[in-house]
Amino acid sequence: MPERDGLMDLAQATAADLQANFDAIERGEAENITTPYTMIWFLPLVPHALKGGVRTVFAFSEHMSIRHGTQSVFVIYSFNGRDFDTSGLVASLRENFPRLNFVVRVFRRNIDRAEDLPASDIAFCTLWTTAYVMLRYNQTRRKFYFMQDFEPMFYAGGDLYMMIEQTYRFGYSCIANTPGVGRKYLQYSDDMVSFLPGIDHSVFYPSDTPRPTGGPFRAVFYGRPENARNGFFLGTDILKSLKAKMGDRIEILSAGAEWEPSQYGLDGVVNNLGLLKTIKEVADLYRSCDLGLVFMATPHPSYQPLEYMACGCLTVTNINEANQWLLNRENALLVEPIPDIAANRMVDILGDAPRRAQLVAKGRDTVLGLDWNNAFAIIERRILSSRGPRANRPDAPNLAEAGR
Repeated sequence: MPERDGLMDLAQATAADLQANFDAIERGEAENITTPYTMIWFLPLVPHALKGGVRTVFAFSEHMSIRHGTQSVFVIYSFNGRDFDTSGLVASLRENFPRLNFVVRVFRRNIDRAEDLPASDIAFCTLWTTAYVMLRYNQTRRKFYFMQDFEPMFYAGGDLYMMIEQTYRFGYSCIANTPGVGRKYLQYSDDMVSFLPGIDHSVFYPSDTPRPTGGPFRAVFYGRPENARNGFFLGTDILKSLKAKMGDRIEILSAGAEWEPSQYGLDGVVNNLGLLKTIKEVADLYRSCDLGLVFMATPHPSYQPLEYMACGCLTVTNINEANQWLLNRENALLVEPIPDIAANRMVDILGDAPRRAQLVAKGRDTVLGLDWNNAFAIIERRILSSRGPRANRPDAPNLAEAGR
């Protein structure tokens, strides 16, 4: 598998790299940080500022610029070694985060050196590939893993899984997006804090005009065929069944990625809107829908359920015990990953206006207290606090003890 081989090439380190990394962590933890002048973020290839979890990174960075005048250096990791045009990202950052003090630079694999990057007070990796880059970046006082999902589960349980999992043993302090993700990190270290994502309630709010209770109905699907954890093919099989059962009584839309319905046998079933350009467009879409379908096989529920709920759109998603801190049978329609059964449950809930209204109201209550200021306060407090004298260095196994 060429993709597998190429990705495995990114997971490279020497024993000297590991030693220097642990030494830098110990050295930095002995110091106090009162004013974070510079933060450095190691990011994957990011075309614009509103893409997925990096929006959280940029929003927190703007918060730190406002609070402390902090400059964020966004290092875009070009894993293929080629130059990357950052002009679109820069323009998007300026438009969406006008008070953010930042610079963007590209780090090309096998060309640029981590030791040539500027020194910082705080460093973050944000994806497993960038964790390997940060391993060699030691001119900082703190190293953090900004963990937004359990990434080994992005791939089959094999060699890549193990090489990604190893990044959680690099000694980085973990800041986890949601409790479910944080619980996964606790398998490796107790050096973790988690936060609840916020909701911008000035953008995500219910419509003043209620949807007609008897239809015709409108559904939106978070459809990303390239991301296995979002269950695209399961979702499309469910939507085919749903359309067959309801016909013209339902309109089905998709958003989140660019793809052609005809490629997946979805002509006449789904109208794909692609990647919407602004958060306002996203919120307007959710407000116009009766239900939103989103799947997540990993411990992070994604932001879609939160945004659906805030907009008065019923969340329909898979049963996932790791996400029960958020999603339950009182505030969402939890469906089995079996297309005909799931489609029947959706037909039933669309035909039961009182029950649907009850779930929508509970969903709205669930997210009312979610606020980015609370989330950012947790992150800020952690990055400015020393972990203490204990280094989070993996212990060497005691083979004599293990053999008893």
